[in-house]
Amino acid sequence: MFIKLINPYLLLIIMVLFNSCSDDDYNPNLLKPKTKNNYGEILFGLEKKYWKSDLGKQIENSFERLVKTTPLPFEKEYEIDFVVPNKILKNIKNNNCFVFIDIDKHHPNNMAPIIKQNLWSRNQIIIELKFKSSDIAQQYFQKNANELKSIIKDFNLKKIAERWSFQNNISNELKGENSLKFKASKKITLNKKNKNFWWWSQLEIQKDQNGSHEIQKGIIIYQSPYINKNQFQKNNILKCRDSIGEKFLLGKKNNSYMVTSKNGINEITDSSFYINNKYVKMVNGCWRMQNDKMGGPFVSYSWLNHNKTKIITAEGYVYAPNFEKLKYLRELESTIVSGI
Repeated sequence: MFIKLINPYLLLIIMVLFNSCSDDDYNPNLLKPKTKNNYGEILFGLEKKYWKSDLGKQIENSFERLVKTTPLPFEKEYEIDFVVPNKILKNIKNNNCFVFIDIDKHHPNNMAPIIKQNLWSRNQIIIELKFKSSDIAQQYFQKNANELKSIIKDFNLKKIAERWSFQNNISNELKGENSLKFKASKKITLNKKNKNFWWWSQLEIQKDQNGSHEIQKGIIIYQSPYINKNQFQKNNILKCRDSIGEKFLLGKKNNSYMVTSKNGINEITDSSFYINNKYVKMVNGCWRMQNDKMGGPFVSYSWLNHNKTKIITAEGYVYAPNFEKLKYLRELESTIVSGI
């Protein structure tokens, strides 16, 4: 018989493969294409008649605002575009983020955003919003755009951090320090450490039309005794970071060190929120080297250790004079948030 001609080992392999493909192990998302890593872009699914309306303009104003905590030229917070909801082309279905806006008089009032993932591609976020009228939709974006941004930002930071593990030079160096560990690139290396202070950086070479340029991405972590809640005020955080910069973050030139840039052009902003039930203060702004020409944006997060005896600050900074900086800053922010 024909079956006798089949190698018994081959038959065994076929049976194992067949049995391993059970319904319990089936994951349909594995068959979907990989999502683009275009974290700074959002596609809004909205009927074309609204694109140039007050609603469309409000969406543009809310999401394409200039981020003034970066050096000139200021970058947009997000690049957005509009698409017709029922005519999504195949070549854009693997975009990272879609926001679909459905306007129908039969929709109930005050519907919460509906969040879906992996609709057309893996690691993709879809947000659905439903409104009774375009006026109600416009009011929503006037008042609640930051709510949507928080959802998108949280998704993006977690997605970026999935590229890395806790096995890296940052986590290895911080073993025993308040159980601190962070997801980070294995390419990041330690520059300097002192008591309650650590500084890592990663150098890259990127090309543009003018040639090759150096990009530096850095992580700084420092701790200090917690005395009172006033330490979380923006001015006190900046005062602390400038004292750290003058003491430890020294440049190549004599008497050069990192300071906060306060030039009346760039803004310094702060906000407070909770991550994993921990109160966190975030500060965004620009840095520069005193007595040198280097500079760029930074983001810092401050929170208390589990015993509430120390205030921990983790800061990410970027030096990329020939390139947009927000995408690099986003990578560093994902590392910081992974450790809170």
